Amino acid sequence: MKFIHIFLFILALVPQLALAINDTRQMENVSWDEKLGSIIDLNSKIISTDGSNMSLDQILDQDKPTVFVLAYYSCPRMCTFLLDGTFDAVSSNTEARPGIDYNLVTLSFDSSDTPEFARSKEEKYEKKLNQGESWNFFVAEDISIKSISDSVGFKFVKDGNDFAHPAGIIFLTKERKISRYLTGVIFDPKDFKLALLEASGGVIGESTITDKVLLYCYDFDPVGKKYALQALNVIKLGGAVTLIALSVFLGFMWLRKEKK
Repeated sequence: MKFIHIFLFILALVPQLALAINDTRQMENVSWDEKLGSIIDLNSKIISTDGSNMSLDQILDQDKPTVFVLAYYSCPRMCTFLLDGTFDAVSSNTEARPGIDYNLVTLSFDSSDTPEFARSKEEKYEKKLNQGESWNFFVAEDISIKSISDSVGFKFVKDGNDFAHPAGIIFLTKERKISRYLTGVIFDPKDFKLALLEASGGVIGESTITDKVLLYCYDFDPVGKKYALQALNVIKLGGAVTLIALSVFLGFMWLRKEKK
């Protein structure tokens, strides 16, 4: 399934790049300006599928981390792959469930998208989720879109009837601070799980001691944009395990000698 997504994404990207790169000066305004540690704009008004005006401060459960996605709903190419890729990553993590263990929210950056468009997307993906899980979709006016996208460093430009824009998902801590970006439209399940664990402070859903070990052994590579195994931490962990095992063994031998 991943290879099909990659193939389709490349095919779809060719005409998009042809449109977006005509003016190379525009490309400076199509990128991620990562703002790790910054708080997302919580006050700008966005619109729910029933037409209600809300803010992220009202929407995001403060006891949960958040996976935040920017995509526009009429996008025929990249945004569809992004939402499908997000769904695949979400589905791969059975230990943490969207809407239960973390907030999963998508906001359109096209002000012409309507609550009806948002509802159709929400219904499409929530049909695929398990019972009790949720994925919420919203729209907004230009002023709110600009404020929220600026707060997370999402830089895009209008390109004819479409948009030239980067793709990826943003992870927010319980305090609504940006903790990690995963860019692209297809996400490694391990990277998604580790980013979610990182955003939650190591405790989310059915987290186990194994998850905490994973978080200790892996660190995010800002160049490769992936989580990479940290040899030094693995050596430290291996040394600690060896020391504990040796201590237990020596203690057992000492007790055995004392009994004799």
